[in-house]
Amino acid sequence: MPAKDPRYCPNCYYPLPEYGNYCAHCSQKYTDGKVTFWELIREFFESVLNIDSKIFRTMGALFVPGRLTEAYFCGKQKRYVPPLRLFFVMAVVHFAVIGFLTVDELETSLKDALETSRSDAYFSNFHAELDSARAEVVALYPDEPVVAAALDTLNARIKTAERDSLEITYVRKSGVVSFETKQMKVSMYDLMEMSPGELADEYGVTGFWQRLVFQQVAKLNREGGNFARYVVGNLIWMALLMMPALALLLKLLYVRRNRYYVEHLVFSFHYHAFAFLIASILLLIGYSVPEEHNGLLFSIFFMGTLLYLYKAMRRFYLQRRFKTILKFIILNNAYLMIFVFFVVALAVVTALTF
Repeated sequence: MPAKDPRYCPNCYYPLPEYGNYCAHCSQKYTDGKVTFWELIREFFESVLNIDSKIFRTMGALFVPGRLTEAYFCGKQKRYVPPLRLFFVMAVVHFAVIGFLTVDELETSLKDALETSRSDAYFSNFHAELDSARAEVVALYPDEPVVAAALDTLNARIKTAERDSLEITYVRKSGVVSFETKQMKVSMYDLMEMSPGELADEYGVTGFWQRLVFQQVAKLNREGGNFARYVVGNLIWMALLMMPALALLLKLLYVRRNRYYVEHLVFSFHYHAFAFLIASILLLIGYSVPEEHNGLLFSIFFMGTLLYLYKAMRRFYLQRRFKTILKFIILNNAYLMIFVFFVVALAVVTALTF
């Protein structure tokens, strides 16, 4: 019987076995290139069901503390959504919920305040011009007291701007490693009309850092309506950058367990993915219930995530209760310091780059 011609995968050109329809190298199904309509429909539903099953399987494992991380390092990686992708998706969903519930309202308030300041600035300039015009008219008609009285009445009816200047507070360097705050009154009209650089020149602000901080504060006061959305956008990157720091802390706490650094990193990703998911759900619930229940929802989130973290540590690191509780306390205190550090760093970087 003559031997059959060898078959090759049309995708990667890997030799195909005599029997079987899938490539052992790239897993693509063998095909001669012709695809029927029903094959296309079948592939679509297979892909959708496969994705959905992986998501549901991941969510089910995520709600059991430590199970997802344990399964990942037992070799069951294809069954679940990858840790970094899961973390990133949950973070995006969480901050999208925050944006939906708070940012729009906050942006509206900031823009309203900005429009009021802008109105004050131009109204103050108009009021000064009105005073000048009144003086000229009175000079032209010195013997007509009714003219002066009419102009005074008109002037009184026009609401004087509550403020025609703004006090900008910024930080400047006063020594090698010392800083001081400085307040400077800036005309509202100048603030609205001049660019931040022109404003710094006009008010004599010198030095690279002093000018940078002064210009950013001026820009925030003039264009602060978009600042809240900018901050929320940067929060995702802050959360992502916190993960290596938390993983390093876990590595130090479990240094005798001979675990790789990446194991602690994946544990951090999974824990925060759960925390983001629960926080998003509770925020949406809080949006739809009376405000007096917000305290209860926060307590549920706080106690629930703490309990989840303890249970996850017990399951994944396999230590006794006493050691786990001790490391749990150390971890949470250190985590608070890491969180504060990153929040301050975020505030500084955001303010300087807005």
